[in-house]
Amino acid sequence: MMQLAGPNILVILTIFIGIVNLITPFISKEDSPVRSFFLIATSVSFLCNVLMLDYLFLNGIEPSFTILDFGKYSIALRLESLGMIFLNLLAVLWTCSLLYTIKFLAINEIKNSNRFLFFLNCCIMTGSFIALSANLFTMFIFYEMLTLFTIPLIVHSTNKKSTQGLFKYLKILMISALLLLLPAIIIIYVNTGGGNFVQGGFIAGHFKDSYAIILLLMMIFGTAKSALFPLHGWLPSAMVASYPVSALLHAVVVVKTGLFCTYKIIAYVFGIAYLQTLFASYNWLVLFPIVTIIYSSFQVLRFNEIKMILAYSTINQLSIALLSAFLLSPKGFVAAVMHMISHSFSKICMFYAAGNIYSVKNSYNLSELVGIKNTMPKTSFVMLIAGLSLIGIPPFAGFISKFYILLAAAEQNNFLVITILLISSLFTAAYVIKMLIFIYRPASEHFILHLKLKPYFVEESENESTNRVTSSNYEAEKKLPTFMIISIILCLSGVVGFFFIQQVIVKFLGFI
Repeated sequence: MMQLAGPNILVILTIFIGIVNLITPFISKEDSPVRSFFLIATSVSFLCNVLMLDYLFLNGIEPSFTILDFGKYSIALRLESLGMIFLNLLAVLWTCSLLYTIKFLAINEIKNSNRFLFFLNCCIMTGSFIALSANLFTMFIFYEMLTLFTIPLIVHSTNKKSTQGLFKYLKILMISALLLLLPAIIIIYVNTGGGNFVQGGFIAGHFKDSYAIILLLMMIFGTAKSALFPLHGWLPSAMVASYPVSALLHAVVVVKTGLFCTYKIIAYVFGIAYLQTLFASYNWLVLFPIVTIIYSSFQVLRFNEIKMILAYSTINQLSIALLSAFLLSPKGFVAAVMHMISHSFSKICMFYAAGNIYSVKNSYNLSELVGIKNTMPKTSFVMLIAGLSLIGIPPFAGFISKFYILLAAAEQNNFLVITILLISSLFTAAYVIKMLIFIYRPASEHFILHLKLKPYFVEESENESTNRVTSSNYEAEKKLPTFMIISIILCLSGVVGFFFIQQVIVKFLGFI
């Protein structure tokens, strides 16, 4: 039975507010001020409740309760350090996502926006349940639900390409979870008597070392949302979706759920101390993300399609985070969490900036970015800052998290990890500079004047006057909806002000 006493009420209220936001897309006609108000207001209320939960947690109060009890298999929620960090990330980016997506759907004339926003909210709400999960069974149930809720978003505009992308997406994520993650969880429950997350882990002494390592690998590759090679192929395939969905997949909830679940498995199922004994002779676990980093670094340079570049960039950055976690040290674990958060802010800026460019002039490839500096200078600046952050240039978010990783690797004298991180940064610099070259390439006045803009950004009377088209092309960015601009500013503040965010993260991780 669910306990309804004390601080649990606040947790239940937070969940209730999140569930209410599943209904709000249907309260009014598409893109109405009323609907926008309630969507944003409800997500802000959710964030406020999460901040109150932060206060409780930091003052030593950790609510927990069981929703459904099936014996040792129960659906239960509990506040703990990692979950609170992830919950805060989701709460902040939920508001940012809605601000951007509401108007992106409108100006790009995407139909059935109420259905789109419903499933977007479902994804973030499901991620919140994963953040609060108290045991492996709960985590698995909502992990699979998240996969299912992304299906309508990926194929919102149904065509052959989106259907093919969806099939590969589902094939990898569902099969890996059902054939690797689920059996590992069942084996753990059967042999240990339960699966509740415990600080420092709980399976030590229950399995032979070789069996424990096999279980660890099953769980790491079973959570394929973290996109380790060779189970990474779902992520580029999902790029058939629109930019808000791509941002949701890469920056907000889906891939971050893969990292988060892996982190919980390391910290609360096996425990860092136990893993150190398992890999005491040689930590070959780092080889998996290293292979992925090298593979994705070369792949990203092959493409000229913007979404594919960002897809392989995400695969690369996720493996950097896993590389840090697989150092199996407290400092490496802290750095891994840092990189998960810093990448969220950097990548959502990249996707939303690319979404702006697509909205204005339907750009898919790098060659179509020429002249953007003139017509969209602020969006170009966002791409610049987010790109510098991904490379690891100070003082931005990516530099801070990568610096933490370098410190963790240096503590172990792990020159392999240090070298791989530096090589990855060089490749990141290569594709970021490649993008920026197209964006900031000088364009003639004649070229700017004849850029073809989407109908939303062209006044009806401009068809009659070349001079007025000229003015419109130079001022296209000014017609972007205010909501979209506010969203990007909020996300960019996370990239620029990450120094303050990392202090909060350290404070929460101090409870582990």
